[in-house]
Parts: sequence; C-alpha cells; structure tokens
Amino acid sequence: MRTIEEDILSWSKDFLELPNEALGGKPVCPYAKMARTHGLLKIVVESSADDLLERVVYECNHFKDSGKEICIIACPDLSITGDELDNYTHTLNHVFVPKDVYLMAFHPEGYDEPVEFLENGDWESHNEFLMVLIQPFEKLEQASANLEKIGFYESWDKDYYESTVTKRKTYRRLLCEE
Repeated sequence: MRTIEEDILSWSKDFLELPNEALGGKPVCPYAKMARTHGLLKIVVESSADDLLERVVYECNHFKDSGKEICIIACPDLSITGDELDNYTHTLNHVFVPKDVYLMAFHPEGYDEPVEFLENGDWESHNEFLMVLIQPFEKLEQASANLEKIGFYESWDKDYYESTVTKRKTYRRLLCEE
C-alpha cells in the first residue's frame, strides 16, 4: 500500500502529467511535471483535522520563503466536510491572496456531477484524504492566462472551469484592497 505522499506523487506522474483524451491529448496540469521534477513541490501530511487549519496557516505564512511553487497539505481525517474545507480556504484566501498566496481545496466528497477529464482512468488512490494546495497567486494567474490564450480550457467542463478558474479570478480584487 502506498503512503499518502506516494499517492500524491503518483497522482501527479500517472494522471495530472499524462495526456488526457478528454482534453484532446493535453495533460490535466501542464505545470505539474516541472514542479515535481525540479523540487518545487512540498507535500505535508497532517494526520488530524484538528491540526489541519493551523498547519495550512503556518504553510501559507512561510510559503513565500520556501522556494516552492506548490505546497500540498493532505489529511486523511475526513471529519471536515467538503463545504467546511471550501469555507476555510475561501476565508483564508481573503487573508493570503493580498500576500500573493492562493489556496485551493480538494475533498473526496468531490463534485455533484462527475467531470469527465477528472475521471482518473486507470489511476486509483490507495488512500482517502483531502488536500489543500498552496500556490503563488500572481504566478498561477499568469500561467492560467497563458493557458487561456492557447485555448487550453476550451475542452474543460463549464461547471469545473467556473468552480476553479473563474472562482480564483474573483480574488483579484483583493490585490487592490491593500
């Protein structure tokens, strides 16, 4: 059985980085491989939901000095619901986006409707866990704008696009409030 950290690395190598039929042969995340292979990825596993929020805040406060492009905090304690996790990250984004740090949550409860390109094909997790991804907001926005220009998102499910890309764009206004 793989550990959660091994699951996350496998998810990147064996799903996110590979050509995806539903996306016209493009990978789900065209930047995942570079982050993984260039040591720009930090994975933290927090065993308790009670400690998760504190760890997320700690990692956000130290993210800019970490030299990483992405920090993934995983937790197998699913006593936090998907809605609660979304509320945590939404609230924390109001604090951290003005500091150029963005949070995105993933919970195994998933989406009401399956998103075709997120159907993992042959890849399967050995563990059940939630994740909070921490990334530099400005760099993520620039990378997303570049992908938009080349039509990367055209084959994305509309609802998934709205819940990820469009939702992230709503935080831009926070950069002007400082």
